[in-house]
Amino acid sequence: MLRLFLSLVLVTAISGCIVPRGAVTKSEVLRGSNSQDASFDVVDLNPTSLAMVEKWPRTGGGLKHGWIGGSRGASDYIIRSGDILSLSIWDSQEDSLLTGTGQKEARVQNIRVSSGGSVYLPYIGNVQVAGKTIESARNTIARQMESIAPSVQVLVSAQPGQNNIARAVDGVSRPGAYPLTDRSYSVLNLIADAGGVADSIQNPVVRLMRGGGTYEIFASELTENSALDTALRGGDKVLVTDLPQNVTVMGATGREMQVPLKYPPMTALQAVTNAGGLTDTRANPKGLLVLRQYEHNAVRLDTHGPDKDLVIFALDMTNADGLFAAQKFEVFPGDIVYASESPLVLINNFLDVFRASGATFVQAQNLAN
Repeated sequence: MLRLFLSLVLVTAISGCIVPRGAVTKSEVLRGSNSQDASFDVVDLNPTSLAMVEKWPRTGGGLKHGWIGGSRGASDYIIRSGDILSLSIWDSQEDSLLTGTGQKEARVQNIRVSSGGSVYLPYIGNVQVAGKTIESARNTIARQMESIAPSVQVLVSAQPGQNNIARAVDGVSRPGAYPLTDRSYSVLNLIADAGGVADSIQNPVVRLMRGGGTYEIFASELTENSALDTALRGGDKVLVTDLPQNVTVMGATGREMQVPLKYPPMTALQAVTNAGGLTDTRANPKGLLVLRQYEHNAVRLDTHGPDKDLVIFALDMTNADGLFAAQKFEVFPGDIVYASESPLVLINNFLDVFRASGATFVQAQNLAN
C-alpha cells in the first residue's frame, strides 16, 4: 500500500512540474503567422528579399533636419562690420601730417568698423573696408593717403567683432565665442578649438544654427567625410547633442542587453556579437529574428514598403545566404533582435526532469520496501 501511495505521489509531481527553460522557440514566436488575420508579417531574409527590404523606410529616431552640405572658403580673413582695426602708418617725408615731429610712424588703434562697413581716418575721412581682405583694405587706405603722403606705408591688423565670430554653444569641452580666423574656418575647426566633443556624449550629433535654419549631421559622419565639413559664417551657432539609440538583444545570447547604435549603421550580426553572440548550448541558429514596427503610413501593397506595420525578419544562420544577410541587414533604433531557443533544449530539459524524477521514484520504492 505504501509503495502504491508513493508512486501516485510521484506521478502527480511529474505531471505537475514545469520544465525549466530560457528563451522561447522560433515556432512559438511565429505562431499564427500563416493566419490571414495575423497582426504581423514574416520576411525570410536572403539576397533577394534583402534587396527589397533595403528600399523600405527607416524606423526609429533619426535626425529631424538635413545637413547644409560642405563648403570651403579662401584662407584670407574678411573684414566685417563690428571688427576692430589697428593701423601702423609710416611716412618718411619731413613735416608729415600723419606723423609727429621727429617721428616716422603713427599708430591708430581700435577703430571699429561701422555698420555701414567703413572706418574714419584723419585727413582722408571714411574708408570702406567691410568685405575686403586685410591686404585689400591696406591697399585701399594707402591709396587714399597718397594725396597727403606720397611715400606712405600702412600695416593693418584686425580683431574679430560680433559679425566675425561663431559660437560653440553646448556639447563641447569649452563652450564660447570663437573668431573666424579666415573664410575656411569650419564646423570641425570650431569643435576642435572648443576642446572637442564632451566625454559624456555617447552618440554625438552636430547641429548648426544659421539664420532661421537648423542643420544636423552625425559627428562621426562629419569627421569621416571631410567633404561634408562646411565653412562657418559670422553669427553661426554650433552645438553637439546626444542622440541615444538602442537595439534590444534578447533570448539565447551571451547577454540580454540594449546595444547602443552609433553611426555608421549596425547590422543584425554585429548586434548579436556585441551581446556576446549566440549561446552554443541553447540557441537555434535557424531562428535569429528581428522584430520591427513601421509607421502606419509606410505600409504599401507593392515591394517598396511592408505589407503590415509589424514585421518579423527571420535569419537562418546555418547557410551562406543567411550569414551574408545577417552581415548586411541594418538594424534600426527600437528593433528587437531575438535569438530563439532550440527545441532540443526543451527536450533535454524535460529528460533531465524525468531522470531526476526517476531517481526519486527509485528512492520511494526503497522507502516502501
